[in-house]
Amino acid sequence: MTTKIHDLNLKQLTALLAGDAQLQARLAAGETFRVRTPFTYPGRLGAVTITIGPRPEPDPEPEPDDEGRTLDRQVSEAVPPEGAPPERGPARPAQEPPAPPPPDAIRITDSGGLLKYLPEQGMELEVDMVMSRTVFHAVRQWEGGGIARGQVYLDSTAGSVTQDLWQFLQLVAEVIGLRHSKYKDALVQLEKRRETEQGVSKWRPT
Repeated sequence: MTTKIHDLNLKQLTALLAGDAQLQARLAAGETFRVRTPFTYPGRLGAVTITIGPRPEPDPEPEPDDEGRTLDRQVSEAVPPEGAPPERGPARPAQEPPAPPPPDAIRITDSGGLLKYLPEQGMELEVDMVMSRTVFHAVRQWEGGGIARGQVYLDSTAGSVTQDLWQFLQLVAEVIGLRHSKYKDALVQLEKRRETEQGVSKWRPT
């Protein structure tokens, strides 16, 4: 069954950010909103589009840690090869099932825009592990933040959407701003190369 998405205009977005009770009630009832914000992605993607709707069921595949490894992979790496003596150490605590979400649980997402924007700016997360960990850390510093199904998200509730929507917009801005770090890295490398070339040109054999 396809979920019906209700497009909000900027006036309604402003009302939601101001705590409009009617819009919050519609979210609590299970409606899904989509809104094109005034912010834009540098490049060709256009406006930053936010989707707000019911929180989906947890993914069966565990979310990766800040090194990009899933829990299953960590466990496989921790298992010694056949015939090797087992390492002594404290037993790992059993993973407890997640607590059930509140009845008005919602998820705020970037509609998949951020993970399309990053490669366009030369930030390939699959290749650049430093950038991958940086993005993951930026997302996970927010309570309820994560990456799943090709989207950056922030879990919230209909009653808390006003504050959390502001925080999510800040998160999006922080990730977009990572492109400046790539520009800085390029300038640093250029300056180092220039200093090296100048050092070679000034050197004379004795």
